[in-house]
Amino acid sequence: MKFVILALCLIAAFTATDADARPRIGLVLAGGGAKGSAHIGVLKVLEELRVPIDAIAGTSMGALVGGGYASGLNAAEMDEAVTSVDWNQLFDDDPPRAEWPMRRKEESLRPTFGFAIGRRDGEFRLPKGAISGQEVLLYLSQLTNGAEGVAHFDQLPIPFRAVATDLETGEMVVIDQGPLPLAMRASMAVPGVFAPLETDDRIYVDGGLVRNLPVDIAREMGVDRLIVVKLDSTPPSREQLSTVLGSFGQMINFVFAQNEARSLAEIDPRRDILVRPQLGDITPGDFDRGPEAIATGVEAARQVSDQLAGLGVSPAEYADWRASIERRRQPIEHIDEVRVVGLERVNPDLFEPVVERHQGQPLDRSQLKSDLNRLYGRGEFERVNYRIEREDGRNLLIVDAVEKAWGPGYLNFGLGLTNDFEGDSRFGLRATYRQTWINALGGEWLSSINLGNEPHLFSEFYQPFDTARTAFVAPYIDLGKVPLSVFQGNDRVARYDIARYRVGLDFGTTFGRFAELRVGLLAGQVDANVDTGSSQVPEVQNTETGIRGRLLYDTRDSGGLARSGSYIKADLLAPLESLGADVQYFRTEILAGKAISGGPNTLTLNLRGGSAFGDEMPYYDQFPLGGFLKLSGYANEQFRGNKYAFGSLVYQHQLATLTPPLGKGLYLGASLEAGRLWEVDEKLSPEETRYGSSLFFGADTWLGPFYFGLGLSGDGDTTGYVILGKP
Repeated sequence: MKFVILALCLIAAFTATDADARPRIGLVLAGGGAKGSAHIGVLKVLEELRVPIDAIAGTSMGALVGGGYASGLNAAEMDEAVTSVDWNQLFDDDPPRAEWPMRRKEESLRPTFGFAIGRRDGEFRLPKGAISGQEVLLYLSQLTNGAEGVAHFDQLPIPFRAVATDLETGEMVVIDQGPLPLAMRASMAVPGVFAPLETDDRIYVDGGLVRNLPVDIAREMGVDRLIVVKLDSTPPSREQLSTVLGSFGQMINFVFAQNEARSLAEIDPRRDILVRPQLGDITPGDFDRGPEAIATGVEAARQVSDQLAGLGVSPAEYADWRASIERRRQPIEHIDEVRVVGLERVNPDLFEPVVERHQGQPLDRSQLKSDLNRLYGRGEFERVNYRIEREDGRNLLIVDAVEKAWGPGYLNFGLGLTNDFEGDSRFGLRATYRQTWINALGGEWLSSINLGNEPHLFSEFYQPFDTARTAFVAPYIDLGKVPLSVFQGNDRVARYDIARYRVGLDFGTTFGRFAELRVGLLAGQVDANVDTGSSQVPEVQNTETGIRGRLLYDTRDSGGLARSGSYIKADLLAPLESLGADVQYFRTEILAGKAISGGPNTLTLNLRGGSAFGDEMPYYDQFPLGGFLKLSGYANEQFRGNKYAFGSLVYQHQLATLTPPLGKGLYLGASLEAGRLWEVDEKLSPEETRYGSSLFFGADTWLGPFYFGLGLSGDGDTTGYVILGKP
């Protein structure tokens, strides 16, 4: 009898437990780029209604939001993470220019287009996409910092699945293990925008191509009911469809809509809840409208709050569920070992500073990001990211250094033109080729050719003595011809062709990321011949064998229209009769600038000066003044002398920010300028202080810096300027 009573009690207990057990709830988050921020609004309402989530499946932006939530973040933390980030910077693969090595900064002063064609194994190859995703992956690693060391996504605080597409087969891939940031990045690799992600011997692109609304994937995770979030928006206008980007975006929308229709048919209205945020005219690229998108998610969830509330639990039960989420978070605080993987050509010694700084130390994510971006800034890697794994109770920091699959040779093109509407017009088409890692110490061969009315050929072999480039040697050849105008007062009376041929050998050292010093020997010849006009200055053919030196310091954020940082350049050219020069002189020049910004406003102070210390220099090597921002209002290089001083104050207001990789910004600006030349040819122009000013529109673009300006001289003369890149 006692046994029967006990059995009945147990049956009653199990029956009661089954009756009281809450259903397992799965959350489905659709892809949609910036529109996916609406998912955060839905999460906010779910937390208000105390709806616990037991599994999440997401695609593209849905994978980003879902992966962050699955790693343990709450809705408020997700809101902060998505709305506080600078998405323009996030989609700009390049780290800040101040982080670049000096050699790359120097190359950027000869602007080329913002992309390079690669050369590998004798074949030319194109980059994989407009955005490699370096900054995005670092962002995702920070976003999911509670999920380090998780081998399978069922071990996350909330089980999670990301959906991607296998680019080779077109098949859907459900990613349920591996580094969580890589899974999220694979799911959001929009073709043509983000480079495909190659990992685990597969090539992944955006999962929205095969399953933008992964209802079936969430169902397979053992849930009883689904909350499905589908993103709706207004169809694009005919005007939007008339552009290349608009047409491409609409084709992607058609693909997404077709597989979404199949997923919507899989929703069971008796047990599943569909939430449809209405995004209106918010497009997948409108990441700056994140708060608006989040608000649409809140509104859509409130419209079905009666249904959602039925899935809510008591405050105590919800608190227990949230506590269980926190317990399952596994943030790493200390690194036992650093390993660098993925290197093919690059010398592992390049990563030694990273190993030394982080191995056996507390995990400093900010410093780690800076270190990895500094390496990425060399321009040789497709990505340099990190992941953390646990092995035998130890925390391993794995640095994934993926070299560019389209390198190690890179071909760039550039276009330059200037016109001062005073008879000085220059144009050129430039091609630059850089071969990297010729040897284990990082030897490089850099060559460039310029076609136009300033033809130029330059080739240099740059050989460091160590991977840190603390010392190097650089033999080079430099051949070119430039036009030089001679003015008498305001009248151009002659134009010369200055042809220069040099070979040289530089020895140098770098001082961290900000400075480089070169000193070297050169042998060369200069031919100065009249092209048109009278011989106001002598025609010459001079040998200029001697020495040269240069100190370059650069912390600016842009080589074009800088908004922050400093620039100092000191040059020395000394042809020496003892080495065979026809004319001996010491030409020294210093240029310095400092940019300071507040909000959209920037003020830049520029100072420059030069002297031959009493030597009489050939006219072609005398210091020039005149032209845009160098005494605006006067003709380009209208005045020359053996000694000079110049200063300017330039103001610019940023009108708009350009989306990478198109550029950085659009500006309106003005300048005040003053300069004086000494030891001049008095028959050409008197020795006096001159003034200039300008108003201009500027753009920092992938083609290089662009200016359209109006100059006003101190004499009251005006002229216009158009400048693109550097001829």
